[in-house]
Amino acid sequence: MPIKVLYRGKEYEFPEKKLKAKELLKKLGLSPISSLVVKNGEVISEDEYVEEGDEVRVINAISGGVKRA
Repeated sequence: MPIKVLYRGKEYEFPEKKLKAKELLKKLGLSPISSLVVKNGEVISEDEYVEEGDEVRVINAISGGVKRA
């Protein structure tokens, strides 16, 4: 069973049974600085693993500033 990942409304599948979050982001062409991996509803660090059967989503971190008048 592949690892299934939801990113921007599309589902991606990876044949590995286990991947570090940072490896997953690399496969998607994303940086751990600007993206977060959510496993089973919780944000995980880039050194934690995702495995087949986990519910995995990748979201982009959005930064903003203070608007000045």
